[in-house]
Amino acid sequence: MQTRRTRAVSKTTRRGFTLIELLVVISIIATLMALILPAIQNARAAARRLECQNNLKQISLAAHNFASSKRGGFPALGTFNADSSPMRSWVVDLLPHMDRRDVFDRWDMNVAFNAGQNAAVGTDGNVLNRTYMKVLACPDDQTAFGVEGGLSYVGNGGYLSASSPAVGAGEPGMFNYWTNASLDWDLDTVLNGSATIDYDHDDSDRHRNTGVFWQKLPNSTAPRATTAPPDRTSSKNSHSIDSVYDGTGQTILFSENVNAGGTQTWADPNWRNVSFVAIIAAQVSNAAPVNTYKLPLLFDAPATTVVGETSINAYRNAPEATNNPLAAGPNSAHPGGVNVAYVDGSVGFLDQNMDKSVYLRLLTPSGARVYAGLNGLAQDPLAENSF
Repeated sequence: MQTRRTRAVSKTTRRGFTLIELLVVISIIATLMALILPAIQNARAAARRLECQNNLKQISLAAHNFASSKRGGFPALGTFNADSSPMRSWVVDLLPHMDRRDVFDRWDMNVAFNAGQNAAVGTDGNVLNRTYMKVLACPDDQTAFGVEGGLSYVGNGGYLSASSPAVGAGEPGMFNYWTNASLDWDLDTVLNGSATIDYDHDDSDRHRNTGVFWQKLPNSTAPRATTAPPDRTSSKNSHSIDSVYDGTGQTILFSENVNAGGTQTWADPNWRNVSFVAIIAAQVSNAAPVNTYKLPLLFDAPATTVVGETSINAYRNAPEATNNPLAAGPNSAHPGGVNVAYVDGSVGFLDQNMDKSVYLRLLTPSGARVYAGLNGLAQDPLAENSF
């Protein structure tokens, strides 16, 4: 008889993580996340910045298509009727060139942007003059992205004098007339002003050459000196591609501004709503001015510590609905600078710490143009490696 022997088989024992091992694993994972997450965030920020640049590219191409149909001229910054009532902004004129003919064809050009069918509520509850368009909103601009009437992009409105006066009944103060600069650009002690609009044609022409976009306005009805020459305000507004003397690749066409669209519509033609400007310091003495056309100086408010109030990103934290003209400088939600489109259709990124003299010359389409007898007043040409 066989006897079966049973042999005890030892069971495999399972050992869990010790507390020290668990802490080591957690610390490794945390270290990896700390290394990877910034890279992911940077990649996302770069993607948003690229999308923003693509929007600017589409808008600048639309401006070129508009110019091609208008003998090379860019649209007016804003259009005002005979009694200076605000009618529409440059955005409205570019709608058919931004693939929004559906909105453009419903627009009533004979009434203001905030009246009639332009402000009518549709069956879907949307208002025509607040139709959301992704191409007008930077994905980093939370005041515009996904917001009805949102606007992140503004036209180059040139220089604005810190001492610009109101220019007539029914017209807002600091209205950006090219014929009312209140700056003695030719140093002849004669200033354009509320009673002498376009009195000094040389000052007017030089001031128009500081920006690409200008308002389409009627001639002023303000009191004028009996010796004043004819007012040319209504004869010219925005520049054409051919009149950009300083180089189309060295002249800003559009920029970002997170304070744009403060009236909750892209159609309001007020310059604070749809343009960016560089506010120039007042000239203390015409005999010895603190700034000249050749070397203009940005205005600095004495109550603040900001250097160059309308320099890049100086006032980007201003309220969305602000009427403060200092908020009309180029600004963005991107760290370190702002996206811009140039007249030639290219796009780029400008550092907020760039030389302010270079920045001011990037605004002028014809600042380097030499006038007979006043050669020393023209701005110096920009080198292409300066920005």
